[in-house]
Amino acid sequence: MTGKFTQHVHNLGYYLGHSLHTTIRRAYHDGSTSESVVSNATIFAWLSKHFTPKEAECAAAHTAVTKCNQICLHTLLTAVTSIPQQYKKWWLNLLQTDPLHVLIETLLIVFCIILVILQRRADWRMDNERKRSKLNEVEVEELLAEWKNNRGKLGATRKDHEEEVGNGLIVDGVEGSQLSLSPDSKLLFSDEEGTNKRVVPRSVINFATHDYLSTSSSPTLKTMALTSLEKYGCGSCGPRGFYGTIDAHLEIESCISSFLGTDGAILYSDGASASTSTVAAFAKRGDLLVVDEGVNEALLVGVSLSRANVRYFRHNDVNDLRRVLEKVRHQDVALKRKPTDQRRFLVVEGLYKNWGTMCPLNEIVKLKEEFCYRLILDDSHAMGTMGELGRGSLERCGLKPMQHCEILTFSIENAFGSVGGITVGSEEVVDHQRLSGAGYCFSASAPPFLSKVCVASVKRLEGNLEEIHKDFRTKLKENEYEKLETEISGSQLLNKLRDNISNLYGTLTNSSHPYALKLRNRLVITSHPQSPILYLCLSDQQATGLTRNEQASVLDRIAHHCLVEGEVAVVSTGRHVKKYLQVVPDPCLRVTANTSQTKEDVEKLVKALGEAVEAVLCRNVFGLDIIDED
Repeated sequence: MTGKFTQHVHNLGYYLGHSLHTTIRRAYHDGSTSESVVSNATIFAWLSKHFTPKEAECAAAHTAVTKCNQICLHTLLTAVTSIPQQYKKWWLNLLQTDPLHVLIETLLIVFCIILVILQRRADWRMDNERKRSKLNEVEVEELLAEWKNNRGKLGATRKDHEEEVGNGLIVDGVEGSQLSLSPDSKLLFSDEEGTNKRVVPRSVINFATHDYLSTSSSPTLKTMALTSLEKYGCGSCGPRGFYGTIDAHLEIESCISSFLGTDGAILYSDGASASTSTVAAFAKRGDLLVVDEGVNEALLVGVSLSRANVRYFRHNDVNDLRRVLEKVRHQDVALKRKPTDQRRFLVVEGLYKNWGTMCPLNEIVKLKEEFCYRLILDDSHAMGTMGELGRGSLERCGLKPMQHCEILTFSIENAFGSVGGITVGSEEVVDHQRLSGAGYCFSASAPPFLSKVCVASVKRLEGNLEEIHKDFRTKLKENEYEKLETEISGSQLLNKLRDNISNLYGTLTNSSHPYALKLRNRLVITSHPQSPILYLCLSDQQATGLTRNEQASVLDRIAHHCLVEGEVAVVSTGRHVKKYLQVVPDPCLRVTANTSQTKEDVEKLVKALGEAVEAVLCRNVFGLDIIDED
């Protein structure tokens, strides 16, 4: 077939070339290409009659050039106009000699035309999508105003807004349940009299951080960090896909996948970007995400970056989730669309960072399987704290990753005392992120010495510290090594955390406790009793008539009083937990439990809270103004 096609193309070219050659030859031999062109002799006779010989010769030369151009143009037009006829003749001849070739070529031409039409249609749809997503003038003005406002806060007027940037505390270190503060710390908070309190305690009890397993004061993990730092240095200086992968990174991925019983794991260099990149890697434009409206900021950023269709259901409300899923099902029936025509995910947290509540995973999984969805679970605050062996929310509910949860992501910056985040699952889930996870592809990998700390944290949680201690025997002195051997791990560590959570919750709600009694009808615990994160908000009686900013101001004063007078560090969330959230929780005091806290520490906390609540709220009752810092 190829030989015939080549012969046909040669014949067509030969016919066209022969026609063009014949036309040009006739034009020059006849002296004209048509009746409208005057002969050379007639033109020269007329020029000799009206001009001098020299002028006639020049004019004749010019006329000859002009005539030659006319001949060439006419010849070219003739050749061009003859192409359709020659092509028709060639095509009919080809149709008679090789009809199969004509059929294949016709199909290819039709296919090319269809591709061009579809591409133009896709470009038109993209243009319409860009037009729909284009910001209007009001939105542009709001963004510019916000940018100018933030620029002013961080620029020339920074001193006027320092209280919104931080509270002025400088932490020197953490040892057990004690938080050491630098003498250079300056509280940037106005007291009741309007003056700044500059006297800061040198040491306070730590109820403010998410270090649930006290990794910052673990002698084993400290030793591991120092020895690994000597071996690897500080950073890896490159993304994982280029030259940033070190054996410590591969070791932690293998260790975590073995710990959770999954096919694989992928390490991100930042805890927040782990959940953000994971959601955006699997959900694309046209997919559907059904999201709990109480999820944290990192998950919501991933939801936004995915460009998927998003539907929210009320926080921890399984009935509302069913309503949303059934509404989607009715739309499928109306559109004659199969559930498998669209990738669909449920997005939840195991232990909600901003609420302290626990996800009803058993009910969520049942709905997931009934409506054919996949589950994306962020377990950053339950991993290492929940479950019999510390394997998170799934273990607490008797569920397993990959089987009941397709995509499990969590930060290792809380219970594991390291830097970064990890997503686990099947081989397909993990390998897909190595090319599609933006935080994995474009961020420098985590410091390898901190990855070794995470590996040691997992061994500590499993109760296998002796495997790590063997490597330190020759490097440490006898008294230093004895400290490592006395450290608790495994079930003892988890039981200690659960006992501290139970004691903290029980003491705060003990109606016979003299200081807890002062909290009654003033502060209300809104978190789950088993959660290591406790949230206390103003009761309805105290919050009545107060705006959100006024409630935040009251809680700021309570936290300030606890720090300065009670030497206890708690967090007031009214100022910073309000941006980038779908639903903003009420201003609260956040109190976190860890394994280093003692009963005496809890007693001191309850006393500090009781005195602070009595001092601040009673002062407001008597009509004193509440400073609105916004």
